Formats: sequence, structure tokens, C-alpha cells
Amino acid sequence: MENSISEVIYSMLTEPTGTHFLDSGGDSGRHWQHNQERTCRDFANDPIYKIYDIDTDYPYCEKSVYHHLVDSLEYLDQANKDLIAWVDADPYHWDKNPEGRCLSSMNDVMEYIEPKNPDVREYNTYNGECDLTQNLHFIYLGDTYGSDIIALAIHNGADVRGGYTDYKIFRIDTDLFYDWYLEPDLILDDPDFWKGYAVDAA
Repeated sequence: MENSISEVIYSMLTEPTGTHFLDSGGDSGRHWQHNQERTCRDFANDPIYKIYDIDTDYPYCEKSVYHHLVDSLEYLDQANKDLIAWVDADPYHWDKNPEGRCLSSMNDVMEYIEPKNPDVREYNTYNGECDLTQNLHFIYLGDTYGSDIIALAIHNGADVRGGYTDYKIFRIDTDLFYDWYLEPDLILDDPDFWKGYAVDAA
């Protein structure tokens, strides 16, 4: 039986990605640790958007990464089985096989994809305007809107330089997937609409 997209995204959001003492997460400050305290239903019940400072000239948005991914992705079951089989054929081990493959390695997943299309690229949402509650790293083929297949990892750590989940392969709705930033002017142009998502300052 194929997993539902909500189950897949929930499993990624709660996937442990380590507790290195240099990642600024302390004992329990990482995304995956907070997420493990929540159920899939909790995430589903979250609002898609939270709008802050709506009564100022500088409103800003926070968008649920759970809703964003559930709404824009299709999990490709066979493609993921094929990727896992490729990794399992030469698995990484810190001592016995330090050059082996790993599902959490960007370079390994890019190596897997590259024979199918040499124009393999990667992007981290941290490097641009993004309202998502957690950053994403993904590998794609060719131009941004030219391919609807990606290998995706979610940042579950504290420091953005590490703490990413294993990669999984999805088909994306390009218009929905890349819609991760709400321009403040759009909020200012229709404040009555966005007031339903407004959050009072703490």
C-alpha cells in the first residue's frame, strides 16, 4: 500500500537528524525534536499562513511547511524504491565503507540522478526569500520550471548548514511548490483578507 503524502511529509518532519554539539540546538532545540512532540493531525490543524505585524507597514508571513508540501507534492513510490536499492547496493559505513552511499548525502543523490540528466542542480530555500517554517533543500534537473521531479530533503536541525533528512523523490506542482514567499505588498493591498491569518505579537 502506498503511503499518503501527509504520512510521508510527517515522517520527514519527525525524522531525527542528529544532535551535534556545534549545531546550536542545545539539548532539545532542533526542529525534529519539537516536531516529534506533535501528531500528523496537529500539523494538519495548523493554519497554512500566519501573518505578523499586519497593522504596520512591514507585515510578514510564516507559511506551514507541512501544508506547503502536502499541497504541492506527489510521492513517487517506485522512484524512491529504486533510489533506496541503489544506495543499499553500496551503503555507507563510517569504518567499513566510508566511501559508500547514503540517502542523506546531496552528492550521492546527485550522482544517482546525473546519468539520467547531466544538468543536475540544487537549491536551498535559505538562500532566498522564503516564508516556510523549515527550510528545504532539493535537487532538480535543468531549469527551475522545466522539470517537475525533485529529490527533497527538509532541514530538521538547528544550524542550517546541517541536520537534513534523507532525500525522497517527488513530483511537484511547480506553481504551488515555488510559491513559498508572500510579498508584503500583497498583504498591504488586501489587509481585510489577510486579517483572518493575523497573529498578535507576543
